[in-house]
Amino acid sequence: MGFRFIVPVLLLCTANVFAQEDIYSNGLETGIGARAIGMGGAYSAVGEDYSASYWNPAALAQIRRFELSGGLSHFIRKNDASFGNVTIQSDETFTKLTDLGIVYPVPTYRGSLVFAFGYNRVRTYDSNMEFSFFDATPGDSVEYKWREQDLGTMNFWNAAAAVDLSPNFSVGMGLNFWSGGSDYSFSKKETDIYDIWFEDEWRNDQSINSNFSAFNMSLGALFRVNNQLRLAANMVTPKTLTVTEQWSEKGSVIDDDGYSSLMYDENGDPIDYSGDFEYKLRTPFSFTLGAAYNLAGMMLSGQMEFNDWQQLRFETEPPISGTTREQANDFIHENYRSTTRVRLGAEFTLPGMGTQLRAGYFLDPSIYENAESDEDRKVYSFGLGFLLDKQLKLDIAYQFGNWKHYSVDPFGADANARVTSLQEDIKYKKLFATLSYRL
Repeated sequence: MGFRFIVPVLLLCTANVFAQEDIYSNGLETGIGARAIGMGGAYSAVGEDYSASYWNPAALAQIRRFELSGGLSHFIRKNDASFGNVTIQSDETFTKLTDLGIVYPVPTYRGSLVFAFGYNRVRTYDSNMEFSFFDATPGDSVEYKWREQDLGTMNFWNAAAAVDLSPNFSVGMGLNFWSGGSDYSFSKKETDIYDIWFEDEWRNDQSINSNFSAFNMSLGALFRVNNQLRLAANMVTPKTLTVTEQWSEKGSVIDDDGYSSLMYDENGDPIDYSGDFEYKLRTPFSFTLGAAYNLAGMMLSGQMEFNDWQQLRFETEPPISGTTREQANDFIHENYRSTTRVRLGAEFTLPGMGTQLRAGYFLDPSIYENAESDEDRKVYSFGLGFLLDKQLKLDIAYQFGNWKHYSVDPFGADANARVTSLQEDIKYKKLFATLSYRL
């Protein structure tokens, strides 16, 4: 994670420089549907349920029965933050709705015409970090503690449709109305554990509450080469996110008698600030190619998704004081890169049992030009599917993975700049469940 600091003369100043990384770098875009996730998200050429509205709307054309589905997830995140010989672990858990949707196939004489509508939560920003450090320098000798937490999601409502243009070729389109945001908090505490000073504790609390909205479209195609092989393509158009941020900072000190008062900055003003800002950020196109092969109950699938993050653009002035839109966009062009997400999956249907076994792999490279290879997110998954009766189906998926994040001088002047770097070892575990009802 990055470490963000609010100062009174700036709207926002981040150690990682730009706020848009919270939207596109933090968190993991898992997608929706436990069946799809159990197959690593390699689903653009499969798409036989509501989740096709996200992975490839053209695949909705394969659905022949009315469907109502909903899903939940439970997320466990562990973060081991270390510097030198000090390692501090923090754990957080989060449970959320992932999707809720309906699919309606229109009765047709031949071919297929299918509509879908629903709500989808495709990326979570839920994260955590804790670190502590004792500065034994004479004249200081205090314990520093930092805590960072972010709670948030990227969501969209979508209306999608698919139609067969020929017996073997389908096209689809989705209209996506995006929303979401994050509630970020950062706290720093200095404690006089040896009772050297007249003050017992110094504390600084900062927060940023962000909300965004946007609109874009997805256009997909699915070609059934034969009964075994399917090929898929999907394009997602750019979206211009309107981001509104409300920030605050407050500093306080507690003396040895337990009395609390505000801290003051170098100008003698109390550290109790707040403000808001709005800006627009435009995303690049996203292109996906996929394939699925099914033989004797075994389905193998794969897909690649290309994004050129150098094409991220501020459409207005950025939320960094003293930085123009042109300077911010130059920074993006020089420090970001294009990435190819890779997804692989397999599914085996047990004969006569109505049960499916699944496994998958997802590689999500870092968007930063000079990122280390172990900062790429590698995620593995397993899944099960059960037909509970002729109308009801339960799908379960389990994802796990780990990656690292490196920060240089993460706390700035805090701790007298003695914490010169920080390594975070992030362990990711997430359980998904989707219940589908078909008529």
